[in-house]
Amino acid sequence: MTTARPLDLPEAGVPVARPNRRTLRPNRATWPLWAITVGMPLAFLFGVHGVVWPIAAVVFSARIFLHRETRFPWSTVPLVLFVLWIPLSFSVVFSLSALPIFAYRFSLFLGCLAAVVWVANISEKQVPTSQIVDWLAALWITTIAFGYLAQVLPHLDMPSPFSMLLGPIGRIDFLARISDWHLADNQDFLQRAFSRPAAPWAAANSWGAAVGILTPFFVRSWLIDVNAKRRKIGLALLAASVIPILTSANRGLWIGLIVGLVYFAARKALRGRFGALAVLFGAVVIVGILLVVTPAGSLVQDRLGGSGNSNEARSELYVDAWRGAVESPLVGNGVPRKTNYYKNSPPVGTHGLLWYLMFIHGFVGLALFLGWLAIETFRSGMVRTPLGWWAHLSIVIAVIEVPYYGMLPHVIVLGLAVGISHREGRQRPSSTA
Repeated sequence: MTTARPLDLPEAGVPVARPNRRTLRPNRATWPLWAITVGMPLAFLFGVHGVVWPIAAVVFSARIFLHRETRFPWSTVPLVLFVLWIPLSFSVVFSLSALPIFAYRFSLFLGCLAAVVWVANISEKQVPTSQIVDWLAALWITTIAFGYLAQVLPHLDMPSPFSMLLGPIGRIDFLARISDWHLADNQDFLQRAFSRPAAPWAAANSWGAAVGILTPFFVRSWLIDVNAKRRKIGLALLAASVIPILTSANRGLWIGLIVGLVYFAARKALRGRFGALAVLFGAVVIVGILLVVTPAGSLVQDRLGGSGNSNEARSELYVDAWRGAVESPLVGNGVPRKTNYYKNSPPVGTHGLLWYLMFIHGFVGLALFLGWLAIETFRSGMVRTPLGWWAHLSIVIAVIEVPYYGMLPHVIVLGLAVGISHREGRQRPSSTA
């Protein structure tokens, strides 16, 4: 393991992108990244929005492992050990029926590692960092757009073309969750029935997790160091995002964005830049007005004060996850365990990556992954470039969301953010960071 250096990883003859030109078109070097970002609306249309993540993970992995000059950053050591540890968990409950979902989740963590190494190694000339940021911002826009679509067609839940192509296999619960056309989770555990946006992710909580870790990339791509026209469009999109973010009832997302914004303002203020404090104050005022003049206010109040069933269920999940981890502290339990807290209650080992790691992979797996995440959070905070800063902020928000959301397949986005940070760490500090 050594410090990563720029390499031209893909095949010979791959077209080289221009560093300063914005484009949404993929090439042979960038198509796996395009598939999980810009291409997500098309993937959802065909019903492969859950399948493209492991495909991208496998391609990234193949590229870095087949290239002899690939260098793994030293900070990825705990993550490498974690990926090697994962198969031990499956050995506890080895069964052919559980193999597909276990392989799927394993591919996502492998993809996280591969994304870090791929971005850290591939040259800026071939895949500009600004292009990666722009494409992640495009995924944020897609996610917000689906948030509005979920309010228009909240009960749309039907097999996609890919699901129908699979026939009876497509009706298996796991495959249906990652390939069906499912726009919203319709719930009534508050004082009213409401629809929480889910697409193009598997569930409402996944939607919220995605918005959180992608928001810094949107802000960087559309509001910072851009022309006036792009900034105006960016401000309009950001304002439009407030409604689906509030009506999503994702408390983990709200906490992540609030803490992220406060952290952003505090870091800037410590360096003598107080404009971010004005942004923070303005954001508080705007959200306050929206909570007063729109129905979102009563929904938020209900969510914060009337979610007893949700809180109780989560508490039970956390307690059972802890007990299960204590029963198998080294390699974990391999797969989630069904529950009967209430009708359709989630399995133990879900509702939070922290609890997933603890229950599925034991305390060793938990320590390895969180150890890696802690190292990357601290290391990325030392990077003094504009793009490096926004990647760091995305990592910080991800850390905040780890106890609340499962973060699968979001760990690949996290890997891209960490990879950007490593790449930017090789650049000279900038006064605009």
